[in-house]
Amino acid sequence: MIPSALRERLARRLPVLSVSVAALTVLGPFGTFQDMSLSGRLAYWGGLLLAGTLEFDLVILMARRVLGNHARRWPWTLAAAILTVSLIQTVIVAALEQQRRGVTVVSPSSLAELYGYVLVITLLVSAVPIWLELRRHGLIDARSTPPSTVAPPAVTPETTPASPLNAAPFLDRIPAKLGRDLLALEMEDHYIRVHTRLGSDLILLRLRDAVAELTGIDGLQVHRSHWVAASAVATAERNADGKLTLILTDGRRVPVSRRCNAAVRAAGWAERDGGASHTQS
Repeated sequence: MIPSALRERLARRLPVLSVSVAALTVLGPFGTFQDMSLSGRLAYWGGLLLAGTLEFDLVILMARRVLGNHARRWPWTLAAAILTVSLIQTVIVAALEQQRRGVTVVSPSSLAELYGYVLVITLLVSAVPIWLELRRHGLIDARSTPPSTVAPPAVTPETTPASPLNAAPFLDRIPAKLGRDLLALEMEDHYIRVHTRLGSDLILLRLRDAVAELTGIDGLQVHRSHWVAASAVATAERNADGKLTLILTDGRRVPVSRRCNAAVRAAGWAERDGGASHTQS
């Protein structure tokens, strides 16, 4: 079964990938316009771009395991992925040239020239999808809430200062369309899924790094894969094996690990609405 995060990425890339394949098929770089039919060029460039996409995902996955999944390392991870994928694609193109036209590309200067061409095409084809992914996950062009047309009230002894909720750095990573009413965070593959009252979205970040940026927000990490805001907990249920499950205000069910059980009880979440007495068979 394909992970949902991978399915979403492939679905988002399909329009740009299709346009790129169509453009290269029509333009026919590397002499493919003269040497190949329309269907041949479509197969050639479609295969190369699909292979490059899969190679890119694999290289990114390996880079994260080596460098870690910290958001601050994304420029190095991205640069390494582009250079590596271009190198792999150069080898593939050289092999195709040998098979297609009998042209042997083995000298260092010929390989370097071919690598330059492949690198340029890789950058052109991947620029838009990479930019969209980085912006989607808050790594560039960080969004902030739209400025209000009403002047904010002056802070006086009678007025209440801004809530710490608005100062948590993590909230700037959440897409504006989801607002800032955070309910929960959930690990999903190499991403975290952010749940708010307006919906959910994926962000490229480790859960522990996200939790570190949530200082000032009342909430707990209740499982190695879940963080929950205190305001999101409606009730709690105790399962037949004694483990707790939190029922959130949006109906989402979140498991509580045994390691986090004491913290959840100390916060009073287990007794909300008498949920601790509910037993599941």
